[in-house]
Amino acid sequence: MKILSLVFLFFVQAIAELITPSAILKTDGLISDMVVREGKTYASTDTGVVNVFDLASRRKLSSISLPSVTSGSGKIFLPKIYSVDHFAGATVMVTESGESSFRNVYIWRENKLVMLIGKTSGLLIKKVRFVDANHLIFGLSGDAIILMDLDKRKSLYEVQAGGGVFGDMALSPKRSLLAVGDESGEIVQIETRSGKVLKTLSGINLDAINRLAYQNNTIISGGHDRRVGVYKAHGSYFIETNFFVYAVGLSPSASIGVYTDGDENELQIFELETQKKIGRLKGGETLYDTLIFLDEHTLIGSGEENKIYYWRIP
Repeated sequence: MKILSLVFLFFVQAIAELITPSAILKTDGLISDMVVREGKTYASTDTGVVNVFDLASRRKLSSISLPSVTSGSGKIFLPKIYSVDHFAGATVMVTESGESSFRNVYIWRENKLVMLIGKTSGLLIKKVRFVDANHLIFGLSGDAIILMDLDKRKSLYEVQAGGGVFGDMALSPKRSLLAVGDESGEIVQIETRSGKVLKTLSGINLDAINRLAYQNNTIISGGHDRRVGVYKAHGSYFIETNFFVYAVGLSPSASIGVYTDGDENELQIFELETQKKIGRLKGGETLYDTLIFLDEHTLIGSGEENKIYYWRIP
């Protein structure tokens, strides 16, 4: 009887720890990238649209639509937006070009859409982020990092982060440092203004890095080696999982982390200091690839579907 009671108690606790979404927002296409800026969520999609939501009301405020493109066979379609960012009233988007694997880059500013980079540039851009109102930083498929001056429309530097295929990049909160992870499992830290490579973090992830998060002098990574890497000034370590880690997230204080765990679309919350697992999240219909903490107790996430999930973490 005592054994049955213990089993029942364990079962109840397991259910209690599985946190379901507190809200779900729908977008106009499958989500490819998502950022939170200036009290708004910007979600780019595979249908050439960026949906903008208000964080407080969770209401859709507006949408940015891109022009259709033409494939080499003459087919006209709406381009997938691979990456999006927003800063000081401007939204930048990396999109497919139609005729080749090279990318177009558009900026939406003052209700005007302008192409910054076209497919003729020969750049296979994977990700873009604002460094400030006048500078963009790009991560290219070949692991090169480019800083662009928006006013002059020219590159200020191009630096090779590593020798492999680009995995992900993440800016520090003040945007002065950039962490770049690639297929080698190493993470390179770059000074965004100068392009100077400051250090290489290695020995924790042993295979391709899928996602990075950067908060409060702390970096966490998710990789193909089924490891979550935690890089701190003192006491770096890794957590073993049983499945590829496709996404990670860090709370603003870097005290709480989250990572994809398993093939059932569940997320694991943990304390960075103690490595204690403090809750599991459930809710999506596909694997998550973007996880963002809005504060210490609110997380949003998305994968390749038309939904943004909100969770409240006790």
